[in-house]
This record gives sequence, structure tokens and C-alpha cells, in this order.
Amino acid sequence: MTDALNLNALDDLLVDEDVFTEGRWVHPDPDRPLKIKTRGLNDAFNDAQTRMQRERAKGFNNDTKRIPFSQLRDINARCLVKHSLVDVRDCVIGGAALSFNEFCDLIQQPRGRKLLDLAFTAATMATEATAGELADAEGN
Repeated sequence: MTDALNLNALDDLLVDEDVFTEGRWVHPDPDRPLKIKTRGLNDAFNDAQTRMQRERAKGFNNDTKRIPFSQLRDINARCLVKHSLVDVRDCVIGGAALSFNEFCDLIQQPRGRKLLDLAFTAATMATEATAGELADAEGN
């Protein structure tokens, strides 16, 4: 009876919920040691982004398309830090390893834009991996 239960198990259809809460480690640039733990571009990120863009658009006749790109980048960086990023490894700047908080502060500054791009790449990679896992589970 136990063998029949194992053959009919549906464990492979379950999504790893830890990815949504704890995140996953991503290596966004294969030529660099930086690793970023991220939940991806999740619902919380998208909801906060929309809310902040609507608030910022009040100064532009409520037209989010008129928000300057620099302000959109600021909104996106703040949402990424608050809702998507979890941790960072091997982020060495000026000979010192940055803590997660230092990394988050840096990517919100103009001089950290390239690191912000890598953080978004990591979040996008995590989102795509999760979407692929969900599609595989639905296909089984």
C-alpha cells in the first residue's frame, strides 16, 4: 500500500513557498562573484511601484507617463530594496565587503546604478525561474 501511495504522490506539483518568502540566490553576472538573494519582482513589488508612481504622478496631472525617468528609477530602486532583495554575498567595493544594508544604500545612489542594474537582473532571473517552476508544475 505504501508503494502505491508513493507512485501516486503529487509532491512535484507543489511550489517551493520558501522562494516567495526567503528568496533564492542568483548570480546575475557570470563574470563577477556577486550573488544576490531575491524574492523576484513579486506582487508586493508591483503593488508598491504602482502606488508610488500614482502618488508621484500627482505633480504631473496624474499622468504616470510624464514622471521623469530619474524619479521612476528612484521609485523602482526603493521598491526593489523593500520588497524583493533579501541578502547579498561577495559584494566587494574598495577592498571591503559590503553588508546587505550598505549594498541597498549604494544601489539607491547615482554611483551605484550599475549595481542596481545587476540587482534588477537578479530579481528578473528569480522571477523567470519561479514562473518556469510554476509552468512546469501546471504541466505535470
